[in-house]
Amino acid sequence: MNLSPEHHTFRNTFKTPFLAGLLFLFAYWLFGFDGITFSDDIYYLLAGQKFWEGTMEINDYHFSSRWGAYVPSGLIGFFLGFDPHKISLISFLSYGLTLFLLLKILPKSTPAWVLVLWFCTQVYFLHFLTKVYPDSLLVLWTCLVPAAAVYRKSNPAIAGFVLIAALFMGFLTKETIVLLGPFPILLFYLDWKKQNLNKTFYTAILVTGILLSVGYLGYFWIKFGDPLHRVTSINAGHYISEFTYADKGFWSIVKRLTILPIITFVERSYWAWMVFAIPGIALGLRSRKTPIVEFSLAFLCLLIGFWFMTSTLDFYNPIYLNPRHLIILVPILSMLIAMGWKEWKNSQNWKIFLIALLLLGVGISLIQMDLKMAFFNLALAAGVWFSNLKIFPIFMGVILIAPAIIAIPYQQKLKQYEHLINTLRTETQYTDSKQVIYTHSFLEFSKQVLLPEDAIAQELLIPMYQFPRNPSQFPKQIKVLIYDYYVHAYPEEQKDIEKISEWLDKNYQLMNTYKTGNINVSEYRLK
Repeated sequence: MNLSPEHHTFRNTFKTPFLAGLLFLFAYWLFGFDGITFSDDIYYLLAGQKFWEGTMEINDYHFSSRWGAYVPSGLIGFFLGFDPHKISLISFLSYGLTLFLLLKILPKSTPAWVLVLWFCTQVYFLHFLTKVYPDSLLVLWTCLVPAAAVYRKSNPAIAGFVLIAALFMGFLTKETIVLLGPFPILLFYLDWKKQNLNKTFYTAILVTGILLSVGYLGYFWIKFGDPLHRVTSINAGHYISEFTYADKGFWSIVKRLTILPIITFVERSYWAWMVFAIPGIALGLRSRKTPIVEFSLAFLCLLIGFWFMTSTLDFYNPIYLNPRHLIILVPILSMLIAMGWKEWKNSQNWKIFLIALLLLGVGISLIQMDLKMAFFNLALAAGVWFSNLKIFPIFMGVILIAPAIIAIPYQQKLKQYEHLINTLRTETQYTDSKQVIYTHSFLEFSKQVLLPEDAIAQELLIPMYQFPRNPSQFPKQIKVLIYDYYVHAYPEEQKDIEKISEWLDKNYQLMNTYKTGNINVSEYRLK
């Protein structure tokens, strides 16, 4: 395998796989949109709009200084209009540029179609293709770090500058990029061991890092009187919740640091990507050749960081392995899978090892009663066993692409986003201005995106937990809108439904109720 940096050009043989992958991603973006996620993306959508209107203010909330998360997306909204689907084009651009970058540095002897196939089919990776989240933009900056290191001998000054600039832009987008902080240090150690240090490259890293750090810390010093204000706000933004471990006892932390990551990787379909990347990682660490060693180091930094990193500096609390955060692993894993593809295909020992790990995933899925994921890993294990057959490439393509395609109608049917928008518009339009609509807190939180430029309609939506306690404040008529999707995405809001139902039974008479799609609307009159 020729892994020398002289071969890192975008060859004509890679153009067809790239265009096919780009077309697939665009089609997925175009037809796979299932609406917003009623969560952090609301903030970024609104922050981007405010920024380009000139009304955005940086404050103590750490999301407000994630410029990389909302400035580029807000620019798209500025030109194309405030539409969540159109604004999510920024995620498509991030994915497309990342795919181009990976293929540009892919060694000539490496199967490009393998990289494209694994890059374009991870279901969580694709799910956030149509969303406005910092994680989808972080995909590009994360890959640019090891990619820049590939050129540290041919273009050392530029490579050093780009590597640190990518880390910096990544930090402006989301702090997860700090997991790659050890990468330049590990790279320095390897080059030093090989007695192959390029002083210009590491000088560029040092100088660029100092200049950007001084400028960044200086901004917060001038604006807030504390150069570490950003660090403090990040720390304050991570608190005890249902997704933390430090408050749930010693064994909760032990479970999180041992078996829980593996279960998460299997449940969220990252397991197969990690298993098939292992031969590439082994090859990279053994050969220490470019570009496979750089991507092996980058993945190990991310994996160890995700596994052991704390979410707060006040005490040790391992970060919650949100499957959305893990999407930045997919492009790097895809690169490693492609570069190690021939390694395992020509080795019976590697095949047995991969099959064993995939069957472990099957076992975990069966214990979790997840038959779909069990079948997925079992099919991949069968693919490895019969990898010498001519039908193998088609079989693997079907196994990887089918779940990605099936996920589109499944999620759209489950969510019925367009129907939700139409129902909200209808109900608010035909509701008296004095008649409020009690609904889920996640819908009320999202009302500026769900009902943009309609302040009157937005004011009618009230979260269910805010019903009045004082009888003198009871409205004469109210509506209650229940969106069945909450059972899937926000099951904790069942408590709000139970509390308001008890209040309604005591004080109101049901006048009318109807169900439309996955939405129940009920009208009540005060007894």
